[in-house]
Amino acid sequence: MTAALHFPVRGWSRAEESHKHGSGGENSSRLGLVLSSGGSRGLAHAGVIQVLEENSIPIAAVAGCSMGAYVGALWAAGLDGKALEGRAREIKDRATFKSLLDFIVPPSEGLIRGEKIRQHLERDLGRRTFAELKRELIVVATDLDRLAPHVFSTGQVSHAVHASAAIPAICAPVHLNGRRYADGGATEPLPVRLLREHCRVDHVIAVNVMPGQEDFEKGQDTTFGNRCQVPRSAASRLLFRLWRKVNLLAHGNVLDTFRRALMAAQLRLITKEEAAADVVIHPRFTASNWHDFENFGHYLQAGRDAATAALPAIRELLQPTTPLARHETRLEHLSA
Repeated sequence: MTAALHFPVRGWSRAEESHKHGSGGENSSRLGLVLSSGGSRGLAHAGVIQVLEENSIPIAAVAGCSMGAYVGALWAAGLDGKALEGRAREIKDRATFKSLLDFIVPPSEGLIRGEKIRQHLERDLGRRTFAELKRELIVVATDLDRLAPHVFSTGQVSHAVHASAAIPAICAPVHLNGRRYADGGATEPLPVRLLREHCRVDHVIAVNVMPGQEDFEKGQDTTFGNRCQVPRSAASRLLFRLWRKVNLLAHGNVLDTFRRALMAAQLRLITKEEAAADVVIHPRFTASNWHDFENFGHYLQAGRDAATAALPAIRELLQPTTPLARHETRLEHLSA
């Protein structure tokens, strides 16, 4: 597949970009990297980045959505793959993850505000703007007023990532410049075409950490959890039923239904975007949920394995005279 060449929104010159990103010279292909949405699955992005760095694969521009925007922003700011792994290891258990949640009472806009997560990101980013990053980056969110994807490429990076990662119904919308934004995964969970439109790249590597349609059809995915067995004792059954009444994420309840409907749309959007990429890296996790951050090692290794398998196809992208065929790498990672 031949990529159309589009210049980025902000200024670009070959000399500046070659120096900034270490491109291999005047005739080298410029590679773009797209990092999908996916909650805790997005930790696999760090594993992919580690393999790219270890094999000196030059990436000129990054597009990120939701968790992909979070990881991509840190990398674009200068944190290498090992540093990204270190950040992942900080969320060592469920209690640590919960300490980053600022619950809204009553939950009229969402369950959490997301300000603590943004502040956590700003330990590394501070008030850095897109223009101050070491690698070109675009962040994709959903504009709730225009009902369309929105590309952030200017302004403060942490605010754009906050908007991109605001999971609908879980997180409150993010208000920026008079508009309301939510998770970019609702409109562009794998923004391949947007990267081509906004950044000058010759080829695109897309990392998709979302489940596949076939995983749900075979009943092999636990993104929405497993259906709980009803306890045997009368007292436990009563507590179980009461909890199901108030837990909006429980199987069959309103947020569970909403998330499933959203996922159905996302999987179809991803299929179309994958077709626009030159190489697709697809780590697979049949045991996973969006908040499973304490199992970071599982996701990091899955990303490393899938990226390693894709290296021959990625190296072909750096050979401008070699005819290219689209390549996709999918690996299964089952829980122990």
